[in-house]
Amino acid sequence: MVRTRHLLLLIPGLFLLRAPDAHGQCTTTNATSCVCPGGAQECDLLPDLTISWYGILNYLSGPSETPGRIRISGSTPNIGLGPMEIRGVDVSGYRRFTCGVDTFEVYDPNAQQQFTCPNGGTAKQLITQRVFHKNGSAMSSWERVLDQGMTYTSTQGNTRFDQWGVYSLRMPEPGVSDPRQWPIVNEGYKLGFCLMDYNNCGQPAVAHHCKDDNTQYNAGNTLNVSSFPNYGLGGGNYSCSMVRQGISSGYTDIYSEYLDGMWIDIPSGACNGEYWIVYEVDPLDRVLESNEDNNWTAVPFTLTQQTATSPRATITCDEQAYQCEGGQVRLRANAGQSYLWSTGATTNSILAGPGTYTVTVTGHCGTATSLPYTVTALAQPAVPVVDDVIICEGGEAELFSADPDVVWYDAAGNVVASGAHFTTPPLYATTTYQVAGVNEDPGTVIHGGKASNSGAGDFHAGAQRLEFNAQKAFRLKSVKVYAGNAGWRTVELVDRIGVLRATRSAWLPAGESRMTLDFDIVPGDGYKLTVAGTADLWRNGTQVSYPYAIGDVATITGSSGGTSFYYYFYDWEVHYGGGECRSAMVPVQVEVEICTGVEEPLPLRGFQVYPNPNAGSFAVELHLLRDTHVALTMVDALGRVVYHEKRSAVAGQWRHPIAVEGLAKGIHNLHVDLVGRRFSKRVVIQ
Repeated sequence: MVRTRHLLLLIPGLFLLRAPDAHGQCTTTNATSCVCPGGAQECDLLPDLTISWYGILNYLSGPSETPGRIRISGSTPNIGLGPMEIRGVDVSGYRRFTCGVDTFEVYDPNAQQQFTCPNGGTAKQLITQRVFHKNGSAMSSWERVLDQGMTYTSTQGNTRFDQWGVYSLRMPEPGVSDPRQWPIVNEGYKLGFCLMDYNNCGQPAVAHHCKDDNTQYNAGNTLNVSSFPNYGLGGGNYSCSMVRQGISSGYTDIYSEYLDGMWIDIPSGACNGEYWIVYEVDPLDRVLESNEDNNWTAVPFTLTQQTATSPRATITCDEQAYQCEGGQVRLRANAGQSYLWSTGATTNSILAGPGTYTVTVTGHCGTATSLPYTVTALAQPAVPVVDDVIICEGGEAELFSADPDVVWYDAAGNVVASGAHFTTPPLYATTTYQVAGVNEDPGTVIHGGKASNSGAGDFHAGAQRLEFNAQKAFRLKSVKVYAGNAGWRTVELVDRIGVLRATRSAWLPAGESRMTLDFDIVPGDGYKLTVAGTADLWRNGTQVSYPYAIGDVATITGSSGGTSFYYYFYDWEVHYGGGECRSAMVPVQVEVEICTGVEEPLPLRGFQVYPNPNAGSFAVELHLLRDTHVALTMVDALGRVVYHEKRSAVAGQWRHPIAVEGLAKGIHNLHVDLVGRRFSKRVVIQ
């Protein structure tokens, strides 16, 4: 059943959950003793999620290292005045699912139904956050729908919050105080987190996990049960439920290192030595909290079990490295202990204009110098030369540039036209336009991936993906697809930590077609290209041979279904290089004069002809400020009068039909004369 519903609700008195007796007057149904910030009597009781540095280093004896991998645990105390409650079922008993461009609402108050997209495919469940609100002794709540989804895991029978935890191995950079800005060696993430009250902050198993500041290693005051004025608000019994999950005030949830996904892979080139682990929860700030700036921590960690490898130095750029005169891009080196660029800079990244650069990186494996990296200069166009013009009041100005590659703007910088010729609308006051030269380099287009669906296969329902690495920044312009049936398809680009980076929906006909994507992709590994909801697109099970190199720009490395299958996206059209440069804007003034010298105020404020073009029948519409006499004259391209009449026109929107039979096709001029002035428009007869 598909329904349209309001997403913001205010609900009094929900869920008869009991908090500990010491705080029996602060529950989700009774706000009598609940505390608001600053002692106020009305407020939203928001959560405040943190990640414990002490927990990372000490829970289960701290991180476990093996060659090529480090496993970590994460403890996430809620130190806020309210619970973090996440729900898969809203207060009215509805669950929300997305299948590509379609959203479905299903009445399922106990979350017992298994929902699948029509015609197969995997659905994404949308979730709500419930926020509790105190007003004196009354407790109410409201819900907000998050654009973050939940994933149902049938093997464990629960629903998990996507992209809840992201953890990375980094190397400190001198002069950079925020560890989240340090160079990354590699990252890991937990696609789903089952949120629950694992321990309260007073239990010995989580001693020193709850602190007033967990962002600073070896800092922060330890909090216990008595530190939380609304301790237990939420009930203290959130669990891995399909209906509701969460973390009560004064409680923590723990994801242990032995669980799937709780690791960071150590890439080749990361030798033994000192590093830092940086851990973020809710990195996309989907959850509403009282403090959005303390959801992270950083701890030192020394690698001791990695195999020594040769040192390396690389340069990457997160955008197309083609720049106009004066333009710059950011070049970034791989993580190291120190850096020396060919410019003399000693930071991990630099801003660079057109030119060729190298960097020497010193790390735990030794010192290496990168291959040269070139930022290509794009040709700068000349500044166009355009003459100012003078026209009569109500006339149209004809502006010309000797260079056809120009763009015209209004005074505010909005594009109004392009090309050598621009005709202004009727003007009644002196007006300034602007013009700039433009030079466009189309760059390079290459194709790659499996060229066609040759070989055995079938039309597949969905839930699979292609995986690829990007060696350079590029635009994935389009892909070839083969659809079983006509319909909408939504293609998603997901990065290596599970964040949706781009999406595009299009109506595809049955059979072969090309789908435009226009996804701008930055260098990185582990990208995924997939279809949201039902695919009904062809996949190959034979004649598949990974990897598929797309020049030196990208490599399709495999699929989620293994190396025997190729899913959905054929003949990738990749654009890289090129760009557009524009000259400085040049002002062009159109001076408007009263041509007759008559000083009587002009009654005309609008002049339109429609339809235009036409077959000889059209209407003239004038916007008049007062009653007046109007003469209408039409002349052909040779200057011969083909129509003339005089009329009395009343104030307001005056409309007069004209029908001239037997006119030659082409451009004619219609003149409107009133109070000693003439206004003209071109009329196209076809």
